[in-house]
Amino acid sequence: MEKIHLEQAKIWFEHARGILKEESGISYAVGVAMTIHAIIKANDALIFKFLNVLPKKHDDAKRLFKDLVDEKKVDPKYANYADIVQEAITLKARAEYSGKYFSKNDLENITKKAERFIKMVSGVLK
Repeated sequence: MEKIHLEQAKIWFEHARGILKEESGISYAVGVAMTIHAIIKANDALIFKFLNVLPKKHDDAKRLFKDLVDEKKVDPKYANYADIVQEAITLKARAEYSGKYFSKNDLENITKKAERFIKMVSGVLK
């Protein structure tokens, strides 16, 4: 099941990266939302692999990631990646519900973080 979550994360991520090639402020918000889903799905893959549960609320995602670090299921050198999870959760409502404007730079920044996060998850799940 964790492989499905990771593959879905990669699909969300690849499509979000495609939006970077566009020149439309409206689509950047869509790209941010897609990138957020990629981070959340990758985190779900880790949590499911080691805890055999999925977060019931997005707010649980950061705490469960930290639990994996504390239990040494995820190398402690990645402890600060909990901030990537939290940023994704914080941005989610603004990207999906508020109609907030996101710039190309906003999308590039979250995409770089997502790329690091997904790479880390892929390595841990091997």
